[in-house]
This record gives sequence, structure tokens and C-alpha cells, in this order.
Amino acid sequence: MNLLDRLLGRRADPTLNWEAFSRPIPDFDLATMRFGSLRFGDGFDAAAFLGRPDRFTWTQSDYCELLYASDGFQIDYDKSRFAYLAFFIGPDDNLPMCRALEFSKPRLRSCTPDGVRLSREADRALLERLFGAADSVDTEPREAILYYTRDGVTMEFEMDGNSGRLKRWNLYPK
Repeated sequence: MNLLDRLLGRRADPTLNWEAFSRPIPDFDLATMRFGSLRFGDGFDAAAFLGRPDRFTWTQSDYCELLYASDGFQIDYDKSRFAYLAFFIGPDDNLPMCRALEFSKPRLRSCTPDGVRLSREADRALLERLFGAADSVDTEPREAILYYTRDGVTMEFEMDGNSGRLKRWNLYPK
């Protein structure tokens, strides 16, 4: 922890001693709503299996972002608890600014016998085959967002307004 962090009241980086990240990224299990073994509400130590992120940032006094840019995902912690997961799947104006950022292809388990890998080729029809009709849809010229709630977790699928293709998948407790 440096002097500026102390003066600003920022907390230390809890990932400093974690091992290096190793591929592949874990599957997301829809039956248990877990990313590998990580579930919403878990503490920092539960995410150590992911390895050290490419970038760790305290964005508020009790809120931080762990960006795994080279594998296109981010996890956030609020008050030391896992609170948000995002997969960056396709081009988007709101991607994290990081040169190492690559697009993610998360694999979903428990939705089909062999699982499904999401990519920027995914469209609304695929999502509706997997999950049924969205609980709600927010449509704007630049994007459409399909909202689903499963077992207390909200899933947002952000679709490009022009191509109709998936660009981002966000998950957080309801």
C-alpha cells in the first residue's frame, strides 16, 4: 500500500499474494449460479483460485474491480463480498480501457447437456432458446438489454443495436 492510498483512506489490494492467473476461465454453472467455485456474497479468498487480476482498482472506499483483461471478464467486490461479474464478449463503447483486453467466450453449464459457449455470434434467438422469454427488455437504438432473474441473480445480456449480437453479459445479486 502506498502513501497516497493511505492518505486517501484506500484499502490494500487483497490480491497481491495470489498466484498468476491461469487459463481457461472457469465455467459458469446456471444450476448453482457459480463462476467456478465462486458464488455471490463470497469473500476475497474465495476468488484466489482465479489468480491475480491484470488490474485491481478501488473505485470507492468499499468497492473494487478485479479486471482479468486478457480473458475478457471482471469481478467486483462490495464491502469485501463478491457482488458483480461481467463478461466482455463483443465490441462496446463501455469496455474497460486496457490494452490487454480480449473478448471472452464464457461456457455455461446446466443449460444443455454439453453446455454452451457464448460468443459475439450469439443472438437473441439463442438466448431465448436457452432461457425462454426475457423477464424484461430495454430497447434503445444502440442496444437492447435482455433481463433474466434466476435463483436471486439478475443476468443482463447486452445486445448490439445494429447487429443484434451479444456484446456483454452482466450478473449480480437481485
